[in-house]
Amino acid sequence: MKGFKESEVNKFGKDKQNSKNKNLALLQNALILQKKGELNEAAKIYNKLIKNKFFEEKVFLNYASICQDQNKLDDAIVLLKEAIRINPKNFIAFFKMGFILNNRGKVYEAYPFAKKAIELNPNFWQGYHNLIKILRELNRPKDAASIAEKARNLFSSNHLFDGLLGEINADIGNFEEAIENYEKAIKKAPNNDETLCWTIYTYANFLVAIGRKKESISYLRKVLDLNPKYALGYYLLSDIVISQQDEALENIILNTQITNFNNLEDKYTILFAKSNIFHKRKDYEKSSDLLKQGNDLKLLDKPSDLEENINYCEKVKEKTNLDKSFDQPKFKFLRDIFIVGLPRSGSTLIESILGMNKDVYNLGENTILLNALKESEESNYSNIDQIYLKLSQNFSSKKITTNKMLGNFMLIPHMISKLQHSKVIYTFRNPLDNILSMYRAKFTGNGHKYSSSLIDSATYYIHHFKIMSFYKEKYKNHIYFLNYDKLVNNPKIEINKLLSWLEIPWNDSYLNHHKSKQGFFIASNVQVRSPINNKSVGGWQNYSNLLRESLDVFESKNFPLDSFEKFS
Repeated sequence: MKGFKESEVNKFGKDKQNSKNKNLALLQNALILQKKGELNEAAKIYNKLIKNKFFEEKVFLNYASICQDQNKLDDAIVLLKEAIRINPKNFIAFFKMGFILNNRGKVYEAYPFAKKAIELNPNFWQGYHNLIKILRELNRPKDAASIAEKARNLFSSNHLFDGLLGEINADIGNFEEAIENYEKAIKKAPNNDETLCWTIYTYANFLVAIGRKKESISYLRKVLDLNPKYALGYYLLSDIVISQQDEALENIILNTQITNFNNLEDKYTILFAKSNIFHKRKDYEKSSDLLKQGNDLKLLDKPSDLEENINYCEKVKEKTNLDKSFDQPKFKFLRDIFIVGLPRSGSTLIESILGMNKDVYNLGENTILLNALKESEESNYSNIDQIYLKLSQNFSSKKITTNKMLGNFMLIPHMISKLQHSKVIYTFRNPLDNILSMYRAKFTGNGHKYSSSLIDSATYYIHHFKIMSFYKEKYKNHIYFLNYDKLVNNPKIEINKLLSWLEIPWNDSYLNHHKSKQGFFIASNVQVRSPINNKSVGGWQNYSNLLRESLDVFESKNFPLDSFEKFS
């Protein structure tokens, strides 16, 4: 090397080699610590290696795995991007990116990574599993089914793909095919497989959704025989059992001790299940105690998202109110019916009633509107109507669809001013009945975590009321305000009024929604299979002591309990 003495060159080479050896030793130590589960110590070493500019693929990939385990997902994404830059042919890095991004709700970003993982390694079954989940999130069930069929052929002994085909066929209303695939999955899986209980539980939930409760119970008993600590099995069973008729099953649930469960979510799931039984037995005091315990534990696991919901709501309202393009409705003819409101406000009942029409398909709770908004952003929503139609037709080609993703109420300006074939139904009920029903529901997903706090639920109800009062004034005759209490007390009159507004002709089948052949894959699928009744109206009074916190919020905000009647 010109300008350097030979001894200096040799010293430089030796120093470089020594540095590399030290870093390799550190890497080896980090791998050992990570394998032993000492993640924090391993993470410190990986961080040191990066500061040392030891840019080996293993450093970034393994450090990303630790961040993923510790729920530091933003850090994991940064590390995985660097691992991909170093080695763009490593399918594991692409798989993990797709998996994490999808779990963060960034489904459009997740898709190319998940697709690339399979291209790089067509024999990696986990890659197919991940891609199928993402395609379902993208409202592409036919593409998801195609990938699942291919994966089932490649991995014929893996029951998970039969189970996924069961779920996909349930999504698109192919119930016979769903049953066939679920049963194949259950038969194929070995009894000691960790995922077998989930497959059977999912099938049991599906059977409830299509009105086959007796069969569902037999499958739930099988789940609990396989794994007596499968908390979700007890919870679904508590929803299905009929008080006095199924006393033996009720006692199985009541005799289950939460001390047998280590996982926090399992503990509160059992508490909710026990509460359901005491509620059915009309022992409201015991039900209240268990509900309080269950929701307090749930808040430790999933803290309230009240602020996040209110901020997003206000942000959409302010943005669309300033933009004059959101002022004018564009309705041409009816094709898309949106049912919005708070959870447990009667939306599922309305969807099931409308689903009695042969030309109506119930999409249930789905992300079609959110995905259509995402895909039409670049065109300033000019093509959102065509995109929404394309996505909904992936599920059904019927003339009209109902969409009851309740959070869509935040997007009312988009539905009314950007879509050309939509009408919006807003369902509401007595605030304390509504809050109690949410408090009893044990929601599992994001968006309703505030419901485990009686104070936050009351606060959100008031905010929701103000938002809907604003939209009622802004869009006047373009939103139908449907009072659940009036509906269940006078179903024929109220259904007739709604149908007239939708310009749909009346027939008596709308009074027999519980006989619907459509499925209801939501938290209230058990209740919706019952005839219309007013049993829950005023039910909050049985829990008046429990609901004291909510009452205090309403009183402190000067919010009369009959305020909701002004919407009627």
